[in-house]
Amino acid sequence: MRIIFHNEWRIRAIFGAIIIMLVSLFVSRAFLTINMILFMAVTTIHKNILSQFAFFFKSPLLIAISFLFFIPFISGLWSSNWQTWLDISIIKLPFFLLPLAFGGNWQLREKQWGAIAGCFLALVFVSCCWSIWQYFQNMEVINESYLKAKTLPTPLSDDHVRFSWLVVIAVLCSGLLFYIAKSRNARLLLAALIIFFVVYLHVLSARTGLVSVYFFFLCFAIYMAVQRKKTVFILIPAVMAVVVASWWSFPTLKNRIKYVVYDFSFLKNESLTPGTSDANRLVSLKAGWYILQQNPFGVGAGDIRDETEKWYETNLPSIEERDKLFPSNEWLVYGDMAGWPAVLLFTIIIFFPLFIKQIRHRFFWFMLVAISIGCCLIETSLEIQFGIFIYCFTILWWWKWLKTEK
Repeated sequence: MRIIFHNEWRIRAIFGAIIIMLVSLFVSRAFLTINMILFMAVTTIHKNILSQFAFFFKSPLLIAISFLFFIPFISGLWSSNWQTWLDISIIKLPFFLLPLAFGGNWQLREKQWGAIAGCFLALVFVSCCWSIWQYFQNMEVINESYLKAKTLPTPLSDDHVRFSWLVVIAVLCSGLLFYIAKSRNARLLLAALIIFFVVYLHVLSARTGLVSVYFFFLCFAIYMAVQRKKTVFILIPAVMAVVVASWWSFPTLKNRIKYVVYDFSFLKNESLTPGTSDANRLVSLKAGWYILQQNPFGVGAGDIRDETEKWYETNLPSIEERDKLFPSNEWLVYGDMAGWPAVLLFTIIIFFPLFIKQIRHRFFWFMLVAISIGCCLIETSLEIQFGIFIYCFTILWWWKWLKTEK
């Protein structure tokens, strides 16, 4: 009886810690850090900690994700800037700690996982409402700001890129719950949520979110075409109609597209202007590629920033400090850390979840992983706290929730 009570108490504590950790994501970075520590304590402080480590080392997914921490950590052996290396290692520590926590011999009930999904959707919904309210408070000014590489205010410390990624995950989560829901009312609510999130993504007009959500709907149309061949004649024209209607319906999207065209004109003419984002982002790729070519075994995590600065000083000495971007691609970042071996290892790590077979509802799992991969192509989402948490937590959450072996 004592064992049952102890296990029940621990499961409730883990469930509560996950809910609090999700809430903390929308509150502050410090609160998120504190609650990740709380989650670690609840999941790892017990008498069977050695068996938890044993399971961790037997799980290919958990080991793979942990290497996203160990690659930069080990690169400290050849980093000269140890302070920067230490800062990066601390930021990336969740890549090791969260897999260890989720690798414990614990499992929530299906209703509890559903409650976590519902809480996640509610938090994203409220956050989107707050962001839209900010938009309506000063609509004309914000519309004009989209012509100057700015967006409407968002949660996550105004990180619109990571927040748009989070909203896309909310679309996927709503779709998954819609797929498994048995109640008609629940399906209507979830369908309304999907529509709301998609509309919000068009108002926000962050490229990461829009490209990801359209990629999801395109893949869903193909998936449904295979399952039910007639639906392809409805879904694909519907997606195209949404694209056309969005241009006329959302001033922020229209201005965003105008800005992108304007921005890329500088790259085409081989010139840069202060404050432009896309052209400078592509230039940062040149810097990262040069560092990798010159250092096939990397420069160490602590020295990437310094080496990037040197490249800018040599090739673009007149560029402003704020426009000297980190290489905007995770393959280049890990390659600059530890060379070509790290590029190969990062590729294996990031694609590995696609091949896990013991997962229910594999289409939605595949989309979650594929969209996460896409976010690593044009952003350095795995170099900041919010991006690290979103990637690591959502992958591990869905893996623990949807795996067939309980």
